[in-house]
Amino acid sequence: GCSLDKGAVTTPTGFKEAYAAWTEGGWSSLTGDVNYGGQGMPKVLSALIEEMTFGANSSFALYTILTTGTTLALSQHANEELRRTYLPKLYQGNWSGTVCLTEPQAGTDLSMINTKAIPDSNGSYLIKGTKIFITGGDHDLTENIIHLVLAKLPDAPSGSSGISMFLVPKILIDERGEVTGVSNNVTCGSIEHKMGIKASATCVMNFENSKGYLVGECNNGLATMFTMMNYARLSMGLQGNGLAESSYQVASDYAK
Repeated sequence: GCSLDKGAVTTPTGFKEAYAAWTEGGWSSLTGDVNYGGQGMPKVLSALIEEMTFGANSSFALYTILTTGTTLALSQHANEELRRTYLPKLYQGNWSGTVCLTEPQAGTDLSMINTKAIPDSNGSYLIKGTKIFITGGDHDLTENIIHLVLAKLPDAPSGSSGISMFLVPKILIDERGEVTGVSNNVTCGSIEHKMGIKASATCVMNFENSKGYLVGECNNGLATMFTMMNYARLSMGLQGNGLAESSYQVASDYAK
């Protein structure tokens, strides 16, 4: 499985090579917006690929689908500057994505989240809070990780109607859209110990005044999030199909 040392997650042997083959083959951009480097292929094609990938290795597949979900949310809700800056690198597979919803006190009831977003200079925000159960929250497969984080503004209304979504990179980028090597104060506090999919890092993520950018409208973060979440739900069905198929193949080979 994955290991954590000094806040950095290491994936198992072979994962870096597999991910490099995945991106070099163009699979990371299959259904992406052609205006930002995607191939614009239909979902019915990507569903076939997802099912096979889950059947081969569910842990590996989870890193890829979280990035696809991130690009879907950005392509539908982010402003042009964010789309132009982040989508090409996500489609290329140089960067990966996550969604950060759950907190220690806020599971299914996201109205209870405590993560704050304080307005900062140049239209950005400072994000402060802790998220748990974050799939692919940290790893060594890409040069940057782009987190979509649910948080509340200081003047947000109470409850779920006061939730906004923010894009928070692990590593800060410059005006050319390239990584600077400067940390954005996004750290992995621990990884979960699970019965399965151990090679998929499920992380506790800490945001300590990390620079973030609003995705969509203020206080409309739940609607923005469901663009990604609805895709993930379909992917979990494909995971079941893929695992059933690979299980059948193993059982069939054994019976023969």
